[in-house]
Formats: sequence, C-alpha cells, structure tokens
Amino acid sequence: MAENTQTSRMAERFNNSHSARLRSATLERVFQTAFGDDYAVDTYANGFYSGTTLRKLRDGLRLGPNRTLADLGCGHGGPGLWVAKQTGAALIGIDISSVGVDLAREQAVHLGIAGRARFQVGDLTATGLPDASCDAVLSLDVLVFVPDKIAAVREFARILRTGGTLGFTTWEQSGYNARLGVEQLGDHRPLLEAAGFAIDAYEEPPEWRRQQTALAEGLIAAELALANEMDAAYAAGVAAMARGSLTDMPVRRYVRAIVTKR
Repeated sequence: MAENTQTSRMAERFNNSHSARLRSATLERVFQTAFGDDYAVDTYANGFYSGTTLRKLRDGLRLGPNRTLADLGCGHGGPGLWVAKQTGAALIGIDISSVGVDLAREQAVHLGIAGRARFQVGDLTATGLPDASCDAVLSLDVLVFVPDKIAAVREFARILRTGGTLGFTTWEQSGYNARLGVEQLGDHRPLLEAAGFAIDAYEEPPEWRRQQTALAEGLIAAELALANEMDAAYAAGVAAMARGSLTDMPVRRYVRAIVTKR
C-alpha cells in the first residue's frame, strides 16, 4: 500500500513537470544556458543528461531500422523519440505519468514517426512487454526514483534479446536518500552483472558536476519568472528540487552506462 501511494505521488509530480516543461520558455532558456553547446537539442530535456551523453548512449545501443527500442521512464518522450528518429528504430515508451505519455504521443505525430512509436502508462519494473521483445532499452535519470532497483534491472534483462543493449543514466549514492524517500545504490554494476549483463561502458561524464550545478542554480534563480509564467506552487517545487540536488551533489555521483545482455 505504501509503495502504491508513493508511486501515485510520483506520477502526480511528473504529470505537473512534463506539462510545464513543454510550454515553458523560461525552463527552455535555463536548460540551454546551463548546458550551452552540450545541450541535448530537440529533446526538451527534463533531466540532467547532456547532449554528449545522449549521443554516446544512442551510438552504444547499436540501433537501426527493424530494431525496437524501449524507453522506460520515457516522460514526454523527448530523448527516446530523438534516438528513434536518428536511428530508424521502432519505439515503445512507458511511463507512470499519463500526462507524459499523452505528450509523447503528440510529439511523435509532430516528428512524423507516430507509425513506429507507441506509448503506454506503466511501471518500468513490470512493463507487460513480452520476453526478449526489444533490441535495446533506454532509461535516463529514472532509477534514482525506483524503490525496487532489483526488479527494474531484472525487467530490463527480461525484455531484451540476448545481445541486446541497455543504456542508462542515474545517480549513485550509498544508503537511503531522505529527500527522495528511496534507498540508493553506491554502484549498480553488481546488480547488473547478477541480472546477466556484461559491462561495456560505465563512467562519470567529465562535465556533469559543472553542468548540473549550473542547471540547479539556474532553476533557483528562475523561481520568480516561473511563478509568473506558471504558478507559485510549481515554481517553488522546481526550486526545492534544485536546492536538494545541490545538497546531494557532494555525496553522490552521476553515471552513464552501456551494458549488454549475455
């Protein structure tokens, strides 16, 4: 019951976030300023990944036409749709946010790839997808929010074909994060290897602290502008998230990874 309540609260939080992100000129300006030339253009990023990271993940997933990508925790669809458009792959996006899923469908139509992109509301620890039905899985800045990381990684492995690839970003931190209300991991590699993955690349992006600090500080500075553009409660929530990110930064690291199902 407690986990269901937590999931519902998380879904509501991201419903508000995805809706605001696509209509806010202020948020777009803050993201572009923070990342500069390394901004993930055309994704309307709602996370902390850079353009370099997204390109590295795209290349590591080894996708092409007649391949299927699952974007788990897809949000409003930006990065998954970008990868699908770049590679010609089919896309399945799954997210707990119904608003995010609706926006992703709209974005797929706008990009002209609705015929090979579908989205559904669901839990990335239990997607409902058939065994070995995907060639690649993408999951950006999502695992940090998942209470059962073992279930998530096992689900990634279950839906991937042998030789399929998983590309993800997340933060690593030992112990419980009270701000997020979720137990964290100091290193995901043992969990990945236990689920049958071989580690191809596992690294901290060299610019992540500078970029994420700039983004958090930009969001805090934009609180008044966001309050004028949206509403005070949303702006306060964004600023609180940014302050929490700055508080957590000294005790965690950000990683991007490419792993292959053995």
